[in-house]
Amino acid sequence: MHQWKTTGRHPVGTTYFTNYDHTGDWRLVPGWLDGREGLAVFRNAGDTRPGYFIELDLADDKVTAIRDFRYVPCIARDAAIELSP
Repeated sequence: MHQWKTTGRHPVGTTYFTNYDHTGDWRLVPGWLDGREGLAVFRNAGDTRPGYFIELDLADDKVTAIRDFRYVPCIARDAAIELSP
């Protein structure tokens, strides 16, 4: 299995976020997945549960790591999810 990893503002900004700019099947809502902070991703307007989750690690108000579970939807399907109001 290939694991994609990059670090630093410029390398991440030019690859990860640019890739999401080409997709239109998502709406982000802040929340917690099994107690871990991140973004719940809804693919369709009528969905009551997110299709997947993006976990964020934060330190000093900065994102230090991103774990994107777009291709592992069973994690969001089976997890306890709490959405921010």
